Amino acid sequence: MARTVAVPDVPGVAEAIRSRDPVACATRVAALLASGADPTDVVRTAALESARHFRPGLPAPQALPALGAALDLAAKTEPKALPIAQACALAASEWRPERLAAPGHAIAGDELHLARSFLESVRAANVAEADAILTGLLREGDERRLAADALFEAAARDSAGQAQKLAFTVGCWRLARGLGWRSGADLLRPAVHILAATPQEFTEHGDVLREVGRARLDLELAARNTAPVDAAGRNLFLSALAAGPDRVVADLVAGLKRGRSPASYADLVAATAAERFLGRPEAGRVALRALATRFVVGSSRTSSHLLALLAAARDLAQVFDAHVPSPARITDPEGALRELGVAIEAREPENAAALAMGLADVVEAREVERVLARAAAVEDATADGGFRLVYASWAFELAAGKDRVESAIAYGSVAAMLARAHTPRTVAAALGL
Repeated sequence: MARTVAVPDVPGVAEAIRSRDPVACATRVAALLASGADPTDVVRTAALESARHFRPGLPAPQALPALGAALDLAAKTEPKALPIAQACALAASEWRPERLAAPGHAIAGDELHLARSFLESVRAANVAEADAILTGLLREGDERRLAADALFEAAARDSAGQAQKLAFTVGCWRLARGLGWRSGADLLRPAVHILAATPQEFTEHGDVLREVGRARLDLELAARNTAPVDAAGRNLFLSALAAGPDRVVADLVAGLKRGRSPASYADLVAATAAERFLGRPEAGRVALRALATRFVVGSSRTSSHLLALLAAARDLAQVFDAHVPSPARITDPEGALRELGVAIEAREPENAAALAMGLADVVEAREVERVLARAAAVEDATADGGFRLVYASWAFELAAGKDRVESAIAYGSVAAMLARAHTPRTVAAALGL
């Protein structure tokens, strides 16, 4: 049975969200943070207010993923309050007076059976039962892997709304993790409603399953692969990607049968998606899905994450290759960091990307992220549904990997995205920034 631990709200935050005035909300939240309020407690209060007044639909409201990303970015941004204030402003713009229905009980029992029952309840659009089952799978203050497995598998199966359900579910999970799993069931309830209470689409999942069946891929065995994707494997993947969705799925299946690891392929798919987003603004959704899939592959212990990986690669194959600038030669790192900020402000995506990629090799990651995080947080989150905040946060995680080329591409994609932005800065102006 799930335990409930009372966590005190930060006075004034919920009222600011309920105002439905983004600028007034951001100003109030920034003042609370300046007076010493704990950022985690502020985000938790805002997230619970948003989750309890969430209206399911496609496209999904994005305040919850944005709040999780803002908590990550606050450690990299000056002032630290800026990304949190932006995410709270988005939450205020999405707030509705109606409360989201919650189950009056939790369903307890054998966890493996509960996980299977959760998937069946979601597929049957039985929201109340799915919610009660997930509540039973969770424990207060504890991340439950079986709950993650079930939630991510349900999200990965469903490609409705251009497959945005997976990214939303991952965003909610990351938020709950960042908040220490206090009131985790409340924070994940919107994800359950998005999965079970909105239109569902399983055609893509069926296509991937048929390809796996034809190739006789043992998913359980392949999930335990540990070999990295070498240079030959990367070249084969890129060739298959150019040939189209069916070919790239067949190539990944063949690579998995040779022992290449899902995690290594997930890094490759995410980095390639980021590279295409660098040159093609329309590839943002595909890139975010690839980053969400990378998170799932790293978090799930079931073979179902392989199907999510194959689906993400199939989606990526429908985005044409794009021109990517060469990394800039950096002789003056401090000057180049300033130039990066100037290039973003001047709306020069190619120059900004080249500088970010060049800097990735010569300065510490936190220095590049400091410039990019600030640029992501200064634009109004209400203008793009928090996409810049979420993408920057998740791409920084990709950049933290061991592959230097992938790290450079991740930073370059964030820089190009930010340089392409043409949105208001009403929140930043209200905060005097």
